Amino acid sequence: MGELADRIDAMRVRASTPDGAVTGELHGRTRLTLTFLPGWYDLCDESDLERRLATLANLLWVARTREYWRTFSDVAGETVTGEDPPISARDLDWRQERDELVARGYSPDGRIAVKSVGMRQWEVHISPGTVRALSEQEFAEAAAQAAGELINDQFTKIAALSNKYYGHEGV
Repeated sequence: MGELADRIDAMRVRASTPDGAVTGELHGRTRLTLTFLPGWYDLCDESDLERRLATLANLLWVARTREYWRTFSDVAGETVTGEDPPISARDLDWRQERDELVARGYSPDGRIAVKSVGMRQWEVHISPGTVRALSEQEFAEAAAQAAGELINDQFTKIAALSNKYYGHEGV
């Protein structure tokens, strides 16, 4: 792998919900670790947790994006704060479709479902009874698996989209 890929694989970003109840750390490309304030998980319900996890997902993705561009800048040797402006209608179409991509991920037991539109709008659904059925650690692991699946789904769809618009150049 190249330096950029290696450094992205080693990236770690951390964010917490505004009330500090839930903290997430995203490391590498797809690995998530969740922690809760002591005793908080035992007092929450599914709808409360859904809202907090959707907020946390957004905060983590913003932190990851910022860290990505910081890392990219370090490797490039110049400050880069975002994508280059589109230079063609094809670039505009690609970006529009990318911003509308729906990515999904599920825990292995299907109790936790996560959805993102354009990695900007986040939804989390937790089946009723999940919080009482799973320990804090079991829930954190299941949610991490759902998040990893969503990120992989996004990456797969981005690759397919890029192939659709740019895959046959020079052939």
